[in-house]
Amino acid sequence: MARVKTTADHSLPMLVDTHEAAKILGRSTATLKRWRYEGIGPKYVEIEGRISYDIVVLLDYIKLNTRVPSVRAAMEESRGAF
Repeated sequence: MARVKTTADHSLPMLVDTHEAAKILGRSTATLKRWRYEGIGPKYVEIEGRISYDIVVLLDYIKLNTRVPSVRAAMEESRGAF
């Protein structure tokens, strides 16, 4: 899901609503609402009271929160032993 290119080579965000963002993150819309209230979670856009999320921001958030189960698993993964 890449960004749409414009003639000036600027990237336009691909925005989705809270329901779609929740599906992408595997969370409920209530969780995303709570995260916004608590000031945690992925960055979002609010335009005239409507909340949207940039898909690139959601994917970056997933990458930033991806963890390896253990040091041993990381070593095995780097060796391709699965």
